Amino acid sequence: MDLAEIFVGNMKKYRKAAGISQEKLAELCGASHSHIRQIECGSRYPSFGFIKRLSDALQVPAALLFTCQNEKKPGKEHIEAELAEKVLQNIHSAFEKL
Repeated sequence: MDLAEIFVGNMKKYRKAAGISQEKLAELCGASHSHIRQIECGSRYPSFGFIKRLSDALQVPAALLFTCQNEKKPGKEHIEAELAEKVLQNIHSAFEKL
């Protein structure tokens, strides 16, 4: 499974777990329904800024959207996800300073 497939699968999983429709997610992200649909279909890829808006709307760390969920090692994945989220936050902060 490639990173794009992992992202799309996690995006759908967290959206459905939150009980949010594509339309509602689009509204929360300030995007069109078709934009969300295209991302979930894999025909369009989001920017880093949009990934942050998605993670905020879904109330999950952005890194979890890229984490392959493996039930055998939840502790390690959680640590990796937290580390990746911190890296993404540092990158985001650096871009804001430009």
